[in-house]
Amino acid sequence: MRKIATGAAALWCALAFSLFAAGGKLPPWEKNHLLIGQGLYRANCVVCHDIDKPQAQSKKFGPSFYQLFKRDKMPLAAMKPNRDYIKVRVKFGGAIMPAFAKKLNDNEIDTIIDYIQSK
Repeated sequence: MRKIATGAAALWCALAFSLFAAGGKLPPWEKNHLLIGQGLYRANCVVCHDIDKPQAQSKKFGPSFYQLFKRDKMPLAAMKPNRDYIKVRVKFGGAIMPAFAKKLNDNEIDTIIDYIQSK
């Protein structure tokens, strides 16, 4: 019985995703997830990184994340945008970027990356 319920739930989720994808709208639970990501971004990232302006228009200290996942390469790395690379940078920092491993857990970092990817 449990397998049937799990299968039905998975089918319902797949159907919901396909319906929302066809209409271009996000399901309500995904909107909440992105709002949480936006809040985490504003609390931890926005001081140094723009997300709504291209680098040329940004006056922030760090690189702009404007349409980051639509670019051919990341601002300071010669590679395509990569979730794992971004997660490592957020956790352990960079040359001038502070580390956030003690402030943000893996789920929060993933939620921030989901928000960046949605822009």
